[in-house]
This record gives sequence, C-alpha cells and structure tokens, in this order.
Amino acid sequence: MTGFASLVRFFHLGFSALLLGALGFVALIAYPTFRKAGPEISPAFQGLVRSHLRLASWSLLGLFLTSLLSLGLQIATASGLPLFQSISWDTVGDILRGTQYGIVWSFRLLCLLGLAGLLAILLRREENALRNGLQLIALALAAAMMMAPALSGHAAAGEGRALVLQLIADALHLAAAGLWLGGLVPLADCLRRIRKHGSPAAAVAAQETTRRFSLLGLVCVSTLVMTGLWNAWHLVGALPPLVGTTYGRLLIMKLGVLIPLTALAAYNLLCLKPKLLLSPANFLREDFGVLLSRLRRNVLAEVCLGACILFIVGAMGVTPPARHIAPDWPFSFRWSWTAVKGSAKIRSQLFAGGSMATFGLLALFCAWFRRADRPWLTGAGLTGLGYGGMVALSAMSIDAYPTTYRRPLVPYHAISIANGARLYRDSCAVCHGVAGYGDGPAADGLKPKPADLTAKHTRDHTVGDLFWWLTEGIKGTAMPGFQASLTEEERWDLINFMRTIAAAEQARPMAALAEPDPWLVAPDFVYRTVDGEGKTLKDHRGQSVVLLVLFTLPHSQKRLAQLDQAHARLNEVGVRVIAVPWDADRISDLAGRTVRYLPVITDGSQEAFAAYALFRRSFSAEGTRPDPPIPPHMELLIDRQGYVRARWIPWDGAGWTSLDRLLREIDRLNQEKPSAPAPDEHVH
Repeated sequence: MTGFASLVRFFHLGFSALLLGALGFVALIAYPTFRKAGPEISPAFQGLVRSHLRLASWSLLGLFLTSLLSLGLQIATASGLPLFQSISWDTVGDILRGTQYGIVWSFRLLCLLGLAGLLAILLRREENALRNGLQLIALALAAAMMMAPALSGHAAAGEGRALVLQLIADALHLAAAGLWLGGLVPLADCLRRIRKHGSPAAAVAAQETTRRFSLLGLVCVSTLVMTGLWNAWHLVGALPPLVGTTYGRLLIMKLGVLIPLTALAAYNLLCLKPKLLLSPANFLREDFGVLLSRLRRNVLAEVCLGACILFIVGAMGVTPPARHIAPDWPFSFRWSWTAVKGSAKIRSQLFAGGSMATFGLLALFCAWFRRADRPWLTGAGLTGLGYGGMVALSAMSIDAYPTTYRRPLVPYHAISIANGARLYRDSCAVCHGVAGYGDGPAADGLKPKPADLTAKHTRDHTVGDLFWWLTEGIKGTAMPGFQASLTEEERWDLINFMRTIAAAEQARPMAALAEPDPWLVAPDFVYRTVDGEGKTLKDHRGQSVVLLVLFTLPHSQKRLAQLDQAHARLNEVGVRVIAVPWDADRISDLAGRTVRYLPVITDGSQEAFAAYALFRRSFSAEGTRPDPPIPPHMELLIDRQGYVRARWIPWDGAGWTSLDRLLREIDRLNQEKPSAPAPDEHVH
C-alpha cells in the first residue's frame, strides 16, 4: 500500500507541476515574449498557447483522477480496511468534514472546478481571454492547488510561530518546484517551435524566452534552496536522522539528483544563454538551429531529472519525517569532541591535522592568484586539506553502534528511575557495586574491571551506546547482553537510573547556594497530595520555583514545622513547596499538629523519594553511603525551567536552617533570566 501510495503521489505531483508550469509559461513567458517578437511570429504563438493550454487541461484531468485515488488511500489508511472495502458515503463524509486532509482536499477540488471553467474559456478565445487577464487568475488557482497540500503535510505538525514558518516555507517550496520543473516541458516545446520557424523574429523570441525563463528559474531555484534548507532543518535536524532513517536517505537521494539538475541549469544560464543573447544577425550566424537544439536537449534532460526528484518526493510524502523516527546509525564510528578532548595525545593529533589542513587552504588560495603555478599548488592544497581533515577527524573518532543515536523509549521520570534502581540491584550491582563505582563483590575476579558508572566517560556516551551494551553486551569483557532477560522498557529504565547516579556523582559539590549555570535535570513525577491535588512536577515549569523536601519522621518534624509556619512568606515569593515522605504510612502523624499548610504527597511519594534520594551524595563521609538505614532529610531548589539549582542536606552545614538564607537563593532564581532551554523528557 505504501509503494502504491508513493506512486499515486508521484503522478499527482507531476500533474500539479505540469499544470502550474504550463499556465505559468503562458502567462509569464510566452505571451510577453511573442508580443515583443512582433506579428510575424503570431501564428506560431497561437499554436504554442493552444498546445500549452491543452497540456494544462490534460494535467487537470490527471490531477482530478489522482486526487480521487489519494482520497481513497487516505480513507483506507484511516479505516484500516482494503481500498475498495473502506469506501462508503459515511467514511468519505467523515474524512472531508472532520480532518485537515479532507478540508484541504475539498478546497483543491473547488480550485480544480474553477480552473476547468477558465481553461474552457481560454481554449475558445485565446487572445481576448489573455487580454482580460484570465490567464493570471488561472495561474493563481493553479498555484493555490500546488501550495495547498502544505496545510495537510509534514509541515502542518508544528505549533505557534514555528507552524506558520513551516507552512510558508513548504508552500513556497512546492510553488517554486512547480513553476520551474513544470515549466521545462513547455520550454522544450517552445524552443522546438522557434527553431522550426527560423526567422529573425524567431531569434528575438528565442532571446526573450531564454531571458525570461532564466530569471524565473533563478528565482525558483533560490527559493527552493532556502526553503529546502529550512524544511530539512525542521524535518531532519541533524546528521544521524539524515543517514539513519528512510526519510533522510530519500532526502540524500533527492539532493543527489538535484546536483546534476542544477548543474545543467547553470550550464544553460552561463554558457548557452550568452550566445543566445547576441544581436539577431550575429545570433543567426552562430548556427541558430544547433544552438537551440543543444539548449532543448539540456532542457529535456532537466525534465527527466525533475521527474526523478518528483518520484523521490512522492515517497517522502508517505514516509514519517526523520525527526520523529529513531535513527539506525549505519557506521561503526562517530565523531565526538566531548569524548576525546581530555587526551593530550589527541589534542596534538588534532593540532597536526589542523595545521596540515590550513596549509592546504593557503595553497589553494595561492593557486587562485598564480596561474603559472596553479596545477601543482592546487594538487598540494587538495592533498593537504584532505590528509589534514582525515587526521583531525580520525582523532575525534570513537566507536558507534546502530542504536547510538536512538531516542529513549521511556521518559526520564521518577517511576522509571525507581524501577531501574530495582533492576540494577538484581542484575548489575554484583559487578558494578551498589553505588555504581565498579566495586561489586564479583569485580575482583574480572578482567578488565567493571566500569565505574559514575565516571565522566558514562556521561560522554550517548544513551544509545548504553542501550546497545545492555542489549548485546561488550565483547572482550564479562558484560553480558540482557536482551533475553529484560524487556526494552526495562533496559531504558536501567539507563535512566545509570544516568541519574552519574549526574548525582557530578552534583557532589552542589550546596545551599544556587549554582550559576543550570545543568542538573529534575526528573518528573506524578503526585497527589493529602488535600487531593493531582499534578506533575513539570506542571510548575514557567510558573514557580519548587522547594522539594524529602523528609523522614520523626527526624524531619521540626524542620517541617518551620516550613509550615513560613508557608505564607514562601507563597509571596512564588515558591511551591512539595513535601515527599520516606514512609507515606506515617503521614497521619503530621495531621493537625506539625503541618497544616504544606502539600504533603501521598500517591507517588515512594518513586519520587527513591529517585531524588540518589542526589544525596556529597563530599562528606556520610554522603557516600548509597542506602543508609534511615534516609536523610534533604531539600532541593528547582528553578522554573526544571533544573535542580541548589541542595541542602543538614549534615553538610547550617544551610537553610535560617529561612532568610533560603529566601535569598529563591530571590536569586526569581530574578535571573532563563539561560538554558527547558530539559527534554528523555535523557541523551
């Protein structure tokens, strides 16, 4: 069904481009060209216009038939039934009235009916119709039909300002492609007719046609390049989705065809056009027929390449955008500066490669000005640039796997981290140790030693690397693969836990003073308070600073009473306090005595406490213990974007014992401007 849908879309795009190109050629190229050439060539002009209007009419018929097929395929996809079983008046009505695709389809059908009437008038009374400007109305309707699919395609998936920009870019991209590629067929026919005429008036027509179509092509190609780059950024976004997804590879194929197509267009513009723009007498002496035949041959080659591009675009239209698909990295290596920047040896290798590449660039610069020495300077420059780039890139090269750039299936939530902690204790702690330092009971007998999961190298690897090792194991080590024993979701839970303990180790210096740069992501969690309020931590983003209080009873009772008394002051400065108990069964001990105003979590407290208790590591001796008998009291300040910015553990010092110190840090967070984007739901 997908292959048939892409084929239908190819013909649909082809007919749309021919319709717009034919009408655009008549209105913007043919009519002003032959008016300038004079009455001598008027009979050829009438035949040309009639031929192109017939081409537009047949294209309109093909567009109507492929529109019906596209609607049927859309209905079949929505219903999940075979094509002929899915079509009924009810389903057609539901699609046309209740979906964006149906609304756009109905609009294009109205444009199609209007175009049919205009083409009937134009075919009967060409000259009068042209004088009345009906050709411009027909051109506007054809352009609207060409651009309308942007409203129901991949570009329509955005929001806000991004949605508007994506729709404009996609619509302009379609219109420019239709005018340029669709206009190539009428141009080839026009050149054939001009060559057949062979008069001085035909020479003038050839010059004017070439000049006008070159200008139109330049505008269209410039628009295609700019809007294509914009669309590629929003639908692909990076190298891994470009080479690791079907959509990205189709885009590469499209670019591979577009390069020779634009090369042919550039040759016509820079080499053939200057000869065509000679004075009519000189132009005729330059072998009029041969020059036009060469130009027409190149135009027909452009038509074939343009058809290939439309076929690829048809397949891209039924393929999910690369941004929304997990890429499969096709290479055994990748380049990463963060993973290698700490090595002095690699820095020296980078310096050597960079020096060689700089020498190559200088040689190429000199070759531009020194014609006599150009061959050997060019060779030396290309050699230096290529070899230096290879040395520099190989220095930054590290191992990669098919899942290296895969996005996590499970969000970075407290419930996932808590489940990962349980799986870690059952499957990984025996080698990597309870705290992840690689010092488990079985570590002494293993060579090489198990990795320290809290070290910097863990953060340098992508979550896709970790997922591959958890799935397939690591060759040459005792690390097994867990594909058979753990589900995919459980492996992602383990990764969320490992990322958390690595972040917790990095957060050891965090104190009661707010850190200047946000970096520690606060895992989201769902909670319900004693008063019945149900929210997520993420709901507070952009609204208030959160003071997350992890407490145990009776040890935290005095502190909770202090915060409860300061509840009004904290509300005034825009702070939301969320109290997370270690033992939810003891919450009743607080009711009516210690706490009257603080929102204490009942549902969701176990997972939230388990996840955030991992951040209790500090430089004090007690902070290194992963599971003390009684979990400590700990308070975390989370800014409006969702980053943990400050932490107070009572054994680390006085900290926020004085409420004024806490309010000072809150005021600092309230006054700062956001310096980092809101964290994603997934770790990377």
